Amino acid sequence: MNYRCVTCGKLLGKEGPHTHTLEVKCVRCGSFNVLFSAMQEQVIITDPNGIILYANDAVNRVTGYSQTEVIGQKPSLWGGQMSSEFYKSMWHTLTIEKQSIDVTITNRHKDGHLYKARLCITPVFDKDSTITCFVGIESLIPPLDDAHIRHYEESTHT
Repeated sequence: MNYRCVTCGKLLGKEGPHTHTLEVKCVRCGSFNVLFSAMQEQVIITDPNGIILYANDAVNRVTGYSQTEVIGQKPSLWGGQMSSEFYKSMWHTLTIEKQSIDVTITNRHKDGHLYKARLCITPVFDKDSTITCFVGIESLIPPLDDAHIRHYEESTHT
């Protein structure tokens, strides 16, 4: 399957039996052509400094903020609930070790309530191994109701 830029038609990537590449940002026209808009998970693309360049439709459902409100901001708009050591370690892993992270976090919805989410962030590199952007995917972790908690407690105390 071939993936083309919806703005200018440039070939962005090919999927085949031995290769799978997909350009996140079209180098010809600069638009983001990602297959994330219909995903249930929140997808954010930031520049190397953490400034949001792209957010899919799920950002509103997950955070309460619209795409317009988050573009140009940092994810700390709804994040920032974890310890400073957590963020220091996260940025070290992403920028120094140049590795992905997969963590459980607590964030604050625009309406003020806290929520748990699984966050996966992957650095994206150019041909010189320089980080060009980060892709973050956040999945909500539904809160447990009393019945689930009782069932868990009963099953672990037998």
